[in-house]
Amino acid sequence: MRKLDRLISRAEEVLIGLLILSASFILFANVIARYVFNDGFSWAEELVRYQIVWMVLLGASVAARQGIHIGIDILQRFCPPLLAKWIGLLVHAVSIAFCLFLVVYGFQLTEQTHRFGQVSSALQAPMWIVQLAIPVGALLMGIRFTQHFFRTLLGREQASAHLDQIG
Repeated sequence: MRKLDRLISRAEEVLIGLLILSASFILFANVIARYVFNDGFSWAEELVRYQIVWMVLLGASVAARQGIHIGIDILQRFCPPLLAKWIGLLVHAVSIAFCLFLVVYGFQLTEQTHRFGQVSSALQAPMWIVQLAIPVGALLMGIRFTQHFFRTLLGREQASAHLDQIG
């Protein structure tokens, strides 16, 4: 199971890195084309926008894995350890439920867009590929929140450990 976790983690990081690199290159090339040759690429900004959508949703999974999503933990910090553990479990359970909601409805949206054959305006690329970022990102986040849930349940995860490292 740890091998699969490392593989998914590495894939997320590599994909985000490639998306950042290619988006930077495309934007740089578009700026050069626009200001040097007075003619930019009509599709560049649209493609970079879609790359950012994928980066954000994959990045949300990385943030969930590292436990650095924004959260309010003041109640947990001042509760007895057992109560703090149960609050943490509740937070993880709600996060898992929300991710499940996004996966289900994200796949429905993606399937509907695929069925209608909707394409983007400049690229003429299938929009379902862009929208697929929602259920894929939510699925990966849900996996990460589930991991945190079981680590907390089994007492292998310290509540708010990531905040101690930041401050």
